Amino acid sequence: MKTRLIILYFLFFGFVGYSQVDTKIITVDLSKPHKKSITVYKDSLSTALDCSKWLSAKSREMVAVRLINGNPLRYTYKIDTKEISFFNNEKKSDEIIQEVKTESNKMVLEWGAKNKTIESIIKKNKSLARNIDSLNFEIESFYEILKQKSKLIENDYSIKREEFLTAAKEQLKSSYELLDNLQNSDDDIQYLSTQKSVIETKDKAEKSIKIIIQKFYSVDLNIYTFPIDVQGKNIDVIEFKLRRFNKETKAEETNFAPTSYNIWIKGGLKIDVSAGIFFTSLYDSEYDKRDDPAIAGNKIIMLKNSGDYDMAFGSTINTYVRMNSWIVPTLNFGAVITQNEKLQVLLGGGVILGKQERIIFSAGISMGKVDRIADGYQVGGSYNLGDSGNIPTQSQFKFGNFFGITYNLSKVKKISLDKGIEEN
Repeated sequence: MKTRLIILYFLFFGFVGYSQVDTKIITVDLSKPHKKSITVYKDSLSTALDCSKWLSAKSREMVAVRLINGNPLRYTYKIDTKEISFFNNEKKSDEIIQEVKTESNKMVLEWGAKNKTIESIIKKNKSLARNIDSLNFEIESFYEILKQKSKLIENDYSIKREEFLTAAKEQLKSSYELLDNLQNSDDDIQYLSTQKSVIETKDKAEKSIKIIIQKFYSVDLNIYTFPIDVQGKNIDVIEFKLRRFNKETKAEETNFAPTSYNIWIKGGLKIDVSAGIFFTSLYDSEYDKRDDPAIAGNKIIMLKNSGDYDMAFGSTINTYVRMNSWIVPTLNFGAVITQNEKLQVLLGGGVILGKQERIIFSAGISMGKVDRIADGYQVGGSYNLGDSGNIPTQSQFKFGNFFGITYNLSKVKKISLDKGIEEN
């Protein structure tokens, strides 16, 4: 019983381990869009690789794109036709406002509202409103400075945004304090107008917090697209175009990344078809004859010298494993038609040259039926060929060899990254 449990244990975790799929992250630096790098994520570990030749991913890996060093305050970025959002709602302003309100109420319950005259409340409210306006002006000025940067990093604003938020929260606390103190005022004449003014200040303080959250806390500078699964798909490359738009003018900067990114798939079996010219050692033998000087009426059979190879035209099915290389070995199976319109079957190997346009050099075994001298006759022999004078031949199945040059008829199969793209 214990042995069975151990076997089941290993089988279970073996299948679980086998089902794990790596994710290859293609990192694009938006400040240098032509410099690309690859990061492979596996079991919470990451390995960065320099991509000096071309981008690639294994067929069993999922593929995602990571965008870094952009400035979403200044630009809008798109992958193909899909806009990439650098904004999120992780830090909600309503929650912060509620926290400040709860904290203010707690302080009132613990210490009680201070008795202040309506005049002092009015004076402090005016001062508070001016401070809020001053903070908002400082926020907008700093935001405009950030918008001018070609790339934005969190260190550019992380300290400043904390200062802004702390100041805005203190201002909101002060507005709640004024409202609480106003409740204890016995000045009925100015109460309603003062209450309206203090509420307006409170609303302004809340709006200030919302502006800070929206401008500085909702930006996510580390964006990933959801991974694409290409396993089992008969594709060669994942293609995407990176585009950048000015937020103010809405105009696209066409020189930002003018060429498309191609992520070549490697690994996994690939089958395609090519056609071209072949040279085969199998061809019909041709014979000639001459009079036999020793025997009257007899003819001596001679073999014509037709060379070592015959030309043929046909196509092959090429089977190979995708490789991140300009040269890929392949196994070939195909058929050709010779100049004498004879069908031959080919089996061999070769190499594929090229990525987009591919030429295949192949060689191997050729098989087919060819004409040979009939049984009972041989080259150099003297025979009475009768009135017709025809040299008897018969069809025989033979093996030979071939070599050929073909062009790949199957175009590079691409899948676009923007189909169903979402941000993670």
